[in-house]
Amino acid sequence: MSSVGEDHRGRLNLRVDPRLKARLRAAAEANGETVTGFVLAAAAERAEEVLERAERIAIGAEAFVRFAAALDAADESMPTLSRYAKEPSPIPTK
Repeated sequence: MSSVGEDHRGRLNLRVDPRLKARLRAAAEANGETVTGFVLAAAAERAEEVLERAERIAIGAEAFVRFAAALDAADESMPTLSRYAKEPSPIPTK
């Protein structure tokens, strides 16, 4: 069965060609699900994969070594930033 929640609050309309619709229906029936449950579960799984990949930064070994070295390097002096950090904020507070 589908792992998609039963709290139906929104609606999503899709246009699909008849051949794909028949395949989705057959796959859902083979899995003991409704077409809606089947499509939502597949879409939710794909969305998680895409978002997980989008939230991850992948770099090569050489770039990682340079990144780690930059993190470990001595702090750079920024007198202007230090001066502004000591000034009162121009944003009013409640």
